Amino acid sequence: MAQVIYEFELPNGDILEIEGEEGKQAEANVKARQYINAQQPTLTEAAKDIIPSIGSGVAKGLSYIAGLPGDVDQLGRAFLPEFMNTPIRELITGKDYGELPNIFPTSRQVMDFAEETAPVIKPLTQYEPTTNLGRYAQTGIEFATPGIAGKTKAAIKGGTKLGGIGGLLYQGVEDATGSSGVAAGVTIPSMLAAGLFMKPSTGARLAQDAMENVTDAEVKAARNLEKAGQELNINLTPGEVFDNKNVRNLTRDVVASDKGSPIIYDAAKNRRESVISLANQQADLIADAPASQRAVLESISDTATSSIQKAKQYRRTEAQKAGYGVSNNQNLETSQVLQIIDKIDDAIKNTNNKTNKAKLNVIKNELIKKRVKVKGQKKKQIIPETNINKLDSTFKIYRDAYRNSQTGKSGDLFINQDLGTKLFTQNDDGILNLLNQELRTNTNYAKANDTFVKLSDEIVNVVEKNVQPLIQGGLTVPKIKSFIFDPSKSNVTDINKTFEILNKTNPEASIQLANVYFRNAMNQSFKMTKQGDDLTQGYKLIESIAGTGQQRTNFMAVIDNVAKAKGVNAKQLKVGFEKMINVLERTGRVANLNNPGFDGAGKASKSVFKDLAMMQTFNPFVRLATKWGEFKAGRAWEELANVFVQDNSVDALVALAKTNPKSKLATLRTVQIVDAVQGIQTPPLTKDEERQILIEESQQ
Repeated sequence: MAQVIYEFELPNGDILEIEGEEGKQAEANVKARQYINAQQPTLTEAAKDIIPSIGSGVAKGLSYIAGLPGDVDQLGRAFLPEFMNTPIRELITGKDYGELPNIFPTSRQVMDFAEETAPVIKPLTQYEPTTNLGRYAQTGIEFATPGIAGKTKAAIKGGTKLGGIGGLLYQGVEDATGSSGVAAGVTIPSMLAAGLFMKPSTGARLAQDAMENVTDAEVKAARNLEKAGQELNINLTPGEVFDNKNVRNLTRDVVASDKGSPIIYDAAKNRRESVISLANQQADLIADAPASQRAVLESISDTATSSIQKAKQYRRTEAQKAGYGVSNNQNLETSQVLQIIDKIDDAIKNTNNKTNKAKLNVIKNELIKKRVKVKGQKKKQIIPETNINKLDSTFKIYRDAYRNSQTGKSGDLFINQDLGTKLFTQNDDGILNLLNQELRTNTNYAKANDTFVKLSDEIVNVVEKNVQPLIQGGLTVPKIKSFIFDPSKSNVTDINKTFEILNKTNPEASIQLANVYFRNAMNQSFKMTKQGDDLTQGYKLIESIAGTGQQRTNFMAVIDNVAKAKGVNAKQLKVGFEKMINVLERTGRVANLNNPGFDGAGKASKSVFKDLAMMQTFNPFVRLATKWGEFKAGRAWEELANVFVQDNSVDALVALAKTNPKSKLATLRTVQIVDAVQGIQTPPLTKDEERQILIEESQQ
């Protein structure tokens, strides 16, 4: 049979070659195992190696405690920019004062000083283990010893245990790879993950600080708002549902962090679509999107015009019933009209204004029915017009002309102030004042006239006041917004009256008035931006329709009238809009939600610097400390971000804040809270475990 070479990798990395027959792998395996066992140290040899290895690990570990400030100082000198290591006086004077003195001794200097002072310890401090067991013992003790610097028994116990485990892992990876850098890369995350159960949670401390002055009532309000948002498919963060500035600032910082921003942004990235969907849903409760906005505006305008016409028609009809119908066929006495004509003649004599004389003659002629020639007289005799209907028409023509002239309107019947004071006076003794008084001597006319005036004040003027400005000059969406929704121009009373008028003529006009306004507000709020989706557009919509308290009141009054026009339950319709406003007005509270805190260049440069510094120092404890600071800060933002994006984020934040960060038991519970929202099911502590921890802490 042919001979072949079987190769085996030894624990130290060497290759063992064993010659054997082809197909005899099992025999080669036995020989390899026998060779490896023969190379293993005896128990006596192992004992002789492990004792000095432990002593060496303790000595090195103690030097790390004393030399930690110096080691950190040396890291800074080696890897910080030159100007940061230059004394201030050199930067000011430009003079070189020589190398900076060492303020703190490094762990190496501490060890060198100890060896110089007591050379007898050199065999121990410089001992190199000869067995695997010795190497692992030395590294484990070396990492564990700094834990005795803890301030409490629980801290000492946790620190030494964590360090020992980390040291064993570090040595194992270093043996397997031959690289201290790879060993640190594996060891650090493992130690830090375990350290969450030994160290206070930074996230818990931040949550506790932010929630310190938050009342139970504020928590209840935040919880209700969070629930309302979920019902509308809008998940709000604690910084949005709480009114407390500290909680809002904490949320802002989480969003601005490298670790927290991806989590928050991922949860909120579809918010714009949810907001648009919600707004469309509410708009549909008012009315469907109009096929033609122009047609809708024309319909509203026609309804408003018709409302005014109907009001005037009603006034006219009621006045006819009250007496105009009878008095129109009745007459005044001839003498009553003649005295008015005489008053006009006096006014003509007392004015030099040709235009005014001409208009007075026109009025006089309208009061004359005819002129007849009398035998023996050169001047024709005047037969006055005594029909009440005709006299009333003359009175109203010039009364309205004078009113229009006072408001600045011009025309053929423009009456200047001089003529106006002759027609109407404050003492009611003007020409037309007198005509009105004579007309009112007729009982039927007086009753009809009073009814006309009363209905003008109570109906026609009210309708014109509440509708005419809306359509005058053409109806537009900006005019709707200004006339109906602007708090400076209308209040709930005005709104109710306007919609009451429109509802009587055409309820659909009232509905479309609100529909056009709300859908245009949506269109303006949900614009595209150069930066992409705007996650605060829900806030912009509410700012547009309910930016102030009175503006919100006006909007809800409109919705109330829409419900009346549709014949639906007003309370139910308003609840949906109230809830939408309450939720969407919070979507702009986290200022940097559109600008998450990922900083690729800064993050990369910082990571490279710290990794380089970690690999250069000989002190594994410093390597861990360097990474620990970075990890702890990032972990806090990650923890909080995972809490913030939960459906029950308010309760999770409250639970996190109620833990005592200084208590080991509370810290363990904190980690369970944080892990739970990340989908990690940490086994709960048993009652015995909790009791034992409390006993340990009570003994500190």
